[in-house]
Amino acid sequence: MLYRLLGLCLLGFAVVTQAGTQVARFNPAEKGWLADHQDLRIGVVEMTPPILYFDGSQTKGLVPDYLRSLAEKLGLQLDIVHFDDQEALFAALRSGEVDVMGAALQGETMPADLHCTRPYLSLPAALFATGRIADQGLTALDGLEVSVVAGSIWEDGIPHLLPSLNVMAFNDLGQALRAVLSDRAQAYLGDAASVNHLIATSTGYEGLKEMMRLDMTVDVAMATLYSEPVLQSLLQKGLDRLSTRDMQDIWYNWQGLEAPVKQNSKLLSLTLWGVFILLWSLLIGWVVRKHSQKALAHHRSKTRRSISRLRRRENLLKQKLITLKQKTKRYRIRAKSLRQQVDFLHEVLPSCSWSWDPEEVSCQWDDEMYALAGQERGAFTPDPASILRLVHEQDREQIAQLFEAENRNEIRVSYRLLLADGQLRRVLDYSHYVPGENNGPGRRVGICWDVDIFFNNGVQLPDSGLAESSLEIESTEK
Repeated sequence: MLYRLLGLCLLGFAVVTQAGTQVARFNPAEKGWLADHQDLRIGVVEMTPPILYFDGSQTKGLVPDYLRSLAEKLGLQLDIVHFDDQEALFAALRSGEVDVMGAALQGETMPADLHCTRPYLSLPAALFATGRIADQGLTALDGLEVSVVAGSIWEDGIPHLLPSLNVMAFNDLGQALRAVLSDRAQAYLGDAASVNHLIATSTGYEGLKEMMRLDMTVDVAMATLYSEPVLQSLLQKGLDRLSTRDMQDIWYNWQGLEAPVKQNSKLLSLTLWGVFILLWSLLIGWVVRKHSQKALAHHRSKTRRSISRLRRRENLLKQKLITLKQKTKRYRIRAKSLRQQVDFLHEVLPSCSWSWDPEEVSCQWDDEMYALAGQERGAFTPDPASILRLVHEQDREQIAQLFEAENRNEIRVSYRLLLADGQLRRVLDYSHYVPGENNGPGRRVGICWDVDIFFNNGVQLPDSGLAESSLEIESTEK
């Protein structure tokens, strides 16, 4: 196991080393685009030095340096086109005059048809003030004026990010900084690179100092139309091909800038990471082995206890199964007997049906039931009170149980009906409770037989299980 773990660690170290040097290759579509184009036309709008500014017809700054390195990685000639404002640049991009927008600030509202690469410049933001305020902290600026460059992302962003500050916008960076020196504003907010470069290359700004770095950055990326996915992929792969040395050469050419890329020993860093991963893997392997041994012993003990409980449950279930088989057999015999009784009564006796819903006022009778009771449909309403009045007073107590809402039992009862001519009619009634859907309220459904002929003639019912002695209220087992 130890040798396998060591081999996995060496393999991981090799993968980490290979990942540090691997460069994404161009796919056939990207190679075709490069073959069809000789120039990379990039449109830019002037920003602040040293990010991007115009010196006559020349374009200078960190952005042009990155763009030149990108074009070199892609094997294309760089053609930078100047524009006065963003709207003109957007129009040229959509018309095909340029291929790429070279400096898109992530934070500004971009048109929906444009797609940005990952930022290739991330410039930290900072507050600059004179010495008397710089040492007091951010709370000293509450309610005071802060200068920014007009049209920058800070002009619209400060009211949302730092609502306690008041914004004063100026046309350029020099005016915004001089406002701080003249006490028209108490601090300046912007990217630290532009201010540090201006202080290092110009005079008159010696009284300014960096007050504090904010947890915000100015992110610069490139943008293309969404309809150019191949070009989008090419730009991102070209940026990924920029090495640490390429970025160091770009930053160290500009005075007063703090390069975000430091020189270091990549091999030493990877070696240290490899040793750390190896030692950490050995430690994890030892811990996992001890834990697995303890867990295995616990699992074996738990498994033995589980087997014992399952065996006891198995014996109990066997006993319950035998009991259920016996009950099922008895219920089948009883159901067969009941079916025979009902079939017999249907064949030899006149029958009718009724139903009663506790939520309704009256019962539901069929035509045969009206005829059996000696009543006419429409002239008689079969509600529980009216039905009880038709029953002989000695049988009413038994019939009243049919209309109890809480009674769920199967009921068989014999009673006498009082006919309109004063005669009595013997009736045999069998009913049961039918549950409603989704455990809702149910209703009672019954069948009646006219057995008067047997009692008037003194004839006993055949041996069908429904003799007069058995015609009592009976509840079935549940």
